[in-house]
Amino acid sequence: MNLVFASKVPKQCRPALENLLFFNSRQFRVRDGIIESLRQFGHPRLEETADGVSVRVGDLDTQTLFAFDRDSNDNAPVGLVTFLRTSTTDMSILHLAVRSDYSLPGWRAGLGLGLVLIEKVKEIASRIVGVRRVVLQYRQGIVIQI
Repeated sequence: MNLVFASKVPKQCRPALENLLFFNSRQFRVRDGIIESLRQFGHPRLEETADGVSVRVGDLDTQTLFAFDRDSNDNAPVGLVTFLRTSTTDMSILHLAVRSDYSLPGWRAGLGLGLVLIEKVKEIASRIVGVRRVVLQYRQGIVIQI
């Protein structure tokens, strides 16, 4: 894996992004957590701007980090994480999606792209004054101390 990260996806990759976020084959594993995140924060939607496509969740000012594999034959995202500062001390991960061939049983799994994305959010959160933990909304009780 030769990963690069960005906050937008090229417009031509919108179908791949829709599949990754809305039709991910591994959603069933965290179904209850997804439903709770939707209830608490709202539904994700794609927003197209002049410079690409991003993800919004409800009316919140969320951030999304997209992962791209430079070694891949296309320029579609292979993973994404959407996060939000939910309190003075907490950064919450609202949505996490990884293309099936990059998930742990996948042939391109490497160290696990999901873990890499969580670590990226932890890295970002560590630079924000006051934030001391990252909370995974899909799994109750999983809190990562910074």
